[in-house]
Order: sequence, then C-alpha cells, then structure tokens
Amino acid sequence: MTVGDRPAGRDIAGIGAIVLAGGRASRLGGADKARIEVAGRPMLESVARAAASVADRVVTVGPGGDVREDPPFSGPVAGIAAGLAALPERADLVVVVACDLPDLDADTLRSLVASLCGPAALAVDAAGRDQYLLAAWDRRALAARLSALERSGGLAGRSVRSLYDDDEITRVSVGDPARDVDTWADLAARGPVAFAHVAAVLRSGLTPLPPTGRAPLDAMGAVLAAALVTVDPMPREPVSAMDGYALSGPGPWRLTEPARRAGDGSPVILPPGAAAPIATGAPAPTGTDRVLRHELVEVSPDGSGPPVVGALPAAAGVDDLRPVGEDWPAGHELAPAGTTLDAALASAGLSAGLSAVSVRGPVRAVIVTTGDEVLPADSPSPLPPGRIRDTVGPLLGPVLTRAGFVTGPGGPAAHCPDTADAVDALVSGAPDAVARAGSGDVLVLVGATGRGVADHLRPALRHAGARIVLDGVRVRPGGSQIVAVLPDGRVLVGLPGNPLAAISAAATTGRALVDALTGRERPPVLTRVAGLDGLAAPTRARVLPARPDGSGGWTLTGRVRTAHLADLAGAPVLAVVPEGAGPHDPVELVDWV
Repeated sequence: MTVGDRPAGRDIAGIGAIVLAGGRASRLGGADKARIEVAGRPMLESVARAAASVADRVVTVGPGGDVREDPPFSGPVAGIAAGLAALPERADLVVVVACDLPDLDADTLRSLVASLCGPAALAVDAAGRDQYLLAAWDRRALAARLSALERSGGLAGRSVRSLYDDDEITRVSVGDPARDVDTWADLAARGPVAFAHVAAVLRSGLTPLPPTGRAPLDAMGAVLAAALVTVDPMPREPVSAMDGYALSGPGPWRLTEPARRAGDGSPVILPPGAAAPIATGAPAPTGTDRVLRHELVEVSPDGSGPPVVGALPAAAGVDDLRPVGEDWPAGHELAPAGTTLDAALASAGLSAGLSAVSVRGPVRAVIVTTGDEVLPADSPSPLPPGRIRDTVGPLLGPVLTRAGFVTGPGGPAAHCPDTADAVDALVSGAPDAVARAGSGDVLVLVGATGRGVADHLRPALRHAGARIVLDGVRVRPGGSQIVAVLPDGRVLVGLPGNPLAAISAAATTGRALVDALTGRERPPVLTRVAGLDGLAAPTRARVLPARPDGSGGWTLTGRVRTAHLADLAGAPVLAVVPEGAGPHDPVELVDWV
C-alpha cells in the first residue's frame, strides 16, 4: 500500500490484518468453511492473499491458524481479540475480515483503509447490509472496545455488532466483494462447485419427496423415511430349528404321537419324560424343554410300550429349540431411516409383521434428448451429412436405474427440438410437452447445457422462474451439468450432450440427486490405485473408466474420448479421482452398469 492510499492526516506505523476462520459453519453442515474452494482456491487462501496485499502482518485465527480464540469456538469477538494480541505493536491500523469472502480483493481493502477517519470503516455489501466482519479499525479504538466488552461480561459468545457504535463508524459501499459464503446455495451461486461438494449442495437445495406408506413388496427400491421397526418377534413362538424330537424333562423319553409339523397350531401338551417327533419350523408343544435333531438321538424299541428316545454323547450342550425373539424382539430396529429397502429387507419386514413401511420414492425419472442433428439409434447408413445416431439416450435408463431412479418402459426417449419455444414449453410444464415427455419426479434432459447458439436451457429456466440449484461441477467429463427446481415442482437434471460426459454425470450426480430427494444414506466405495499422481488434475476431479486388474485392484484409463463410449468397454465401474489427488489418496468407485 502506498502512502497516498492511507487515511489523510494520519501517520501510520504499520497495518495488520486479522482473518477469522474459527466458526462452526453450522449452515454448511460443519464443513471446514475456510478450506472450501471457490474458483479452484480455498477461501481462506484467497482472503489471506488479499489481506497480505495491504497489511504488513496477517494473523489467521481458527483451527490450524496462527492463533485460536479462547476458548475455541467462543465466537468472532473472542477471535478478534486473539488476533489483535498476536499483531505487532507497530500495527496501529487493523483490517478485520472473515475467511468466507472469496470475492474479496486488494482494492476493496485499500478503499476501507483509505476511508478510515474515526474508530472504524465498515463495509456495506451490494444489498445495503453492513458486513461487520469486513472493516478497517484504528487499533486503539478496537482495543478499547474489546476491553469494555471484557469488563461487561466477557467476549465469549458476543455479537460482532456489539463492537460498533453507529455514531462513530464510517460506512463504505464495496458491492460484490462483500458477499459471503454462509450456505451451500451461496457457494453454488458462484459457478461450478467442486465434485466433493455436489451432494451437500443438492441436499441443501432440494426438498425431499414426501413420505408415503407402502406394503413392503411394493416399496422395494424406495428409501426408508422412518426406521424399520418390528411388530412381531422372530420367531413369534418357540419353534424347532431342525427335524428331530421335542423333549420334556430329563431323559430318556418315551415317544408319543402325533408328530408336530410346520404350521400345526393345535394345542398340545408334552408331559415330563415324553418325546414328540417335530419338523423344522414347527411350533414346540407346551412343556418342551429342549429339541434335538435326529442325528443326536437314538430311538430304541421297548416291547412293553412306546419306543424310548435317548440322547447320544454328542448331544451334550446342544439345543435346537428356537426361543421367542431369538432373531429379534418386538420393537427392534431392523434398519434406520435412509436405508434403501431392497428385496432382503422387504422380506425381513414381512417376517417382522409389517403391513406397511414409510418410504420416500422410488424417484421416477423421464428422459428427453435434444439435438436436431441426432437421429434414432437404429438409423441405417449412410447418414446424412452432419447427422449422428443417438448413442446415449437408449442407454441412460439402465444407468439411471443403477443410480437409484425408476425409469419408464424401454424404447426411444422423448426428443425436444432445438428451438427456444420447444425448450420453454418443456421447462415451463406446458401440458403437450409434458405429455410427450412423460410424467416423473425428475426430468433428465440430455444436451443443451452449454452456452452455444442452440443451447436454450438457461434462458428457458429464467423465463419459467425456475430455481437453479447447481450450475456446473469441477469435473471432467461431465462438468457442464445443471440441476434446477421447475415451477411445477419437478427437478430438472441437465446432462452434457457428449455420450461419455452424459453417462458420467448421470452415474455420479444422479446418485447424489436420489440421495437428496429420498434421504438415502449411501457410504462411498473407496479404494486406492497405483499411478494416481499421473492421473489427477490440479483444479478438477476426473471420472475415469476402471477395470479389474486380476489381483483384487483396479486399472484406470487415463485418456478418454467423450464423443463415444468405446473407452467404457469392459469397465464396470467409474473411478472418481479427486482434484489435486496425491499418489496415496483414495478414489471413489461408482458402478454405472
């Protein structure tokens, strides 16, 4: 900073800067806000760089910073006090700035410093709101305010607003550089988001489908909206685990009739010293103390009466009687909310006596392709000049199904012409356009996500008043993708037109979208691969075909072409290589078929 930039009439020995990075980021789900990247750079790094352009010394306050507020997470006022104590005494002017201002630049800070003519110069954003964590302070005034607050109850938990006196501060309109990132929506509004943040952005920006009650077998593929809790114990009554003999009292036992079979609910009492044949799954007679399978007993004839059943030595300690609730009692949680109700869990629900389960979904998707140059997949050769076959639309159904959607019957996807009117009608929910596309929770539109002369999607979204949740992801292939909420409540997913990019985005963002709409909890499948440092890109994630290497690992294809799917041949999964990944970082595996 030059002398001419400094406040008129003041002799400044030095300028210090305090960058606050110690909040809990509760509206970001507890993410490390300081290290969230905007435009490919952590916000803390961007803010610290701007601060360093005007300050002789920059102190960061927070986890991993130069100092911490005392106690940790006690609020920004305590953080400012900790930062001030760490600045050299010669810094008689102090810039205070939060770490969540990724648009902050040196000129904005210079204007604040140059405007300081009292205790503080406070930034005002484009909406006219005071930004209390973007200000220039006279050090003595700041120290005096902190001391006064300390004496009047301490600094912990204090609002930053309490530091300021409206009659003594100078307000400076700085516009967009004062925009902060408090929510995932704030982050998404700044352009393509990191691949790692897609799931959080979608969960924050989309409303889950409402829960519905369905019979277990009708709800397969949906996601539990409430925990799956048993009504009946398993088993509901004492039953035999093996074909053998029900026994009462100490042996040997006299054999009685009749035999007990599965499904036999007749009231039978087994007296002491008696044995009854019993089948697997049959209810045990009243009075049964033990069941032994056939191979653990010996049946001997007795000329004076019924045969005698005796236990063999190998039967010591064995009991094949299953007590009530051996597998689970009534009221037991079989699965938590967020679990996908697969066939096995649906079957278990039936065993547990459930007639209905509370679920979200399945998520119904309809597919619409764009591109006037695209002909049906079975178009014969030779094709007219400039025309191509639809090599992605017919394949998207299975890919989306794998991601968790339910798609309509097979066949050609609906097609939307490359005209502004046609895209407007589809996006706005015009009855004819919806009838041609089909009804669903999610409209999957292939193509038109770029900004070329034939791409009418973004203008159509604006005309319809749609709310864009996600516009671009820092990933290749598949970065040009859009997720928006349409006025009629449908969710639109715009996929890139190139086949490999469309498949990649459908498999990855598609999964995250189902998670957001259903509350599905889906831990990622992570692994490590050799040679990763040569495959990672510094500013974006990469989605690469992965093939088994024959020894339990995976081999990734480093160079792929997006205009066709030839590079996916024989690759059952896609590997997501994080941006800037090191050689030992894990990659996520996504099964796309």
